[in-house]
Amino acid sequence: MGASQNDRWPLGEFDLIDRILARLGDAMARDILVPPGDDAAVWATTAGGAAGTIDVLAEGNHWRPDTMSMADVGWRAVAVNVSDLAAMGAEPQQLLVASVLGPDVTLDDLDGFVDGLAEACRAHGIRVAGGDIVRGNATSFTVAAYGRVDLDAGGEAVTMLRSTARPGDRVAVSGAPGASSAGLALIEAGRAGEPAAAPLLTAHRRPVGRVTVGRAALAAGVRCAIDVSDGLLQDLGHIAWRSEVGIEVAAAALPLHPAAVTLLGQPAALDLALGGGEDFELVLTGERETLRRVDGPELPVTLIGHVVEAHPGDVVVWSDDGEAYEPPSRGWDQLRPQRLPEAPPEPGRAPA
Repeated sequence: MGASQNDRWPLGEFDLIDRILARLGDAMARDILVPPGDDAAVWATTAGGAAGTIDVLAEGNHWRPDTMSMADVGWRAVAVNVSDLAAMGAEPQQLLVASVLGPDVTLDDLDGFVDGLAEACRAHGIRVAGGDIVRGNATSFTVAAYGRVDLDAGGEAVTMLRSTARPGDRVAVSGAPGASSAGLALIEAGRAGEPAAAPLLTAHRRPVGRVTVGRAALAAGVRCAIDVSDGLLQDLGHIAWRSEVGIEVAAAALPLHPAAVTLLGQPAALDLALGGGEDFELVLTGERETLRRVDGPELPVTLIGHVVEAHPGDVVVWSDDGEAYEPPSRGWDQLRPQRLPEAPPEPGRAPA
């Protein structure tokens, strides 16, 4: 027989809140004026503008129990929101976390989620200011993240937008897009135990919001950016549409993850880099020398294409033979989820 409701939840609402706050430890904001316990948290703001973003992680859509642990879900809940702030060049400050817990979630599950949340807060330099927790028919977590941006002498926000790409700009991307979706493909193919898969599994389960890259890009003079959440081509398309420009990408210039190429093959690794999504790397546009100032030894920023006047609103990928290349998928539509391309079987193993 399964555990009863009381076995899973030996604590009442306010005892449970106290348990969560204690478990968060130093990931809980201490510099706020009104902490959890009232109807809203209150914190002081420094001079400048405030940036805010919000994301939902729903079980079955953004994760499944067979692909990641609850601690991984807690980490991702922070990282996906911090990534949005990073794409604006904002400095992360506070989080609000709302949890809807499905009927099968146990206290141990919630502890794991909180532990992952706290780890990610420490890694990203952001703290939890408050939140809410309820029971429901399905599990989901909603996180709102807040940060700070500078204002110029005229009171305008100094930040990076999707609408400021200009013909003649170069296009660059941080890290190795496609690593996260390669990790998921290996999990779904039953190949997660292969030693070479480890960095790809980490990329999928524990992505990092590129705050350092975003802040460095803003300081270097970059004014156009987006994070790669839904797929490189789809997200580049948002820039092309908002800026009323065309974008051209050289397939050979994409920085594919070596493990993805080794385990899945170069064609599959390329397709996942173009349309896999959930990498949370940053795409930047600007002058070549401006972008080169963002490049660093810890996380390289690679030039992959150009902004052009032709075909405004569209993104074209050029292959080595000079032909336009169309991958199986350009990215994810959150309202129309698509399956990723299946991972090839392990070398020497017959397909099931």
